[in-house]
Amino acid sequence: MDIPATLEKLGIDREDHKVLALLPLVHIAWADGKLQGAERDLIVKTAREMGWLAGKGEDVLERWLTAPPFDEEVELGMALLDHLAKSSGEVADHYDSDDLHHLLLLCEDVGRAAGNLFGLRDGRSADELKALEQVATALNVKSAKGWKRGG
Repeated sequence: MDIPATLEKLGIDREDHKVLALLPLVHIAWADGKLQGAERDLIVKTAREMGWLAGKGEDVLERWLTAPPFDEEVELGMALLDHLAKSSGEVADHYDSDDLHHLLLLCEDVGRAAGNLFGLRDGRSADELKALEQVATALNVKSAKGWKRGG
């Protein structure tokens, strides 16, 4: 996989590659067709705390939060994340399988952000659970249990 060309297709500058990690979270947030305020807030907070908004990263995230990324964009982005976790090099050295597992856990948090009512119910919709399974499969996070209801 040509990393620079793939980043370019995704509208991400090479030096801003860390924003790519937010794509699975955004995908989960949009899974039910609407982005809830709590989901948006959690994604932005996570992005800032993790330092994933360098350079033009904030512009890329805002684009994804304004309108859902296309399915092709999500698939390409997750394939790139998986590729980076299995590779080495300037960009790839920032990603490994533990990072992908962590991303899946963050996705789970996003899925629960808007629907959790005082901790009394799971909060994830059927669409979000399906999207979580899609992310886990795309990122090859086989050992992850958190995306399963009650897991």
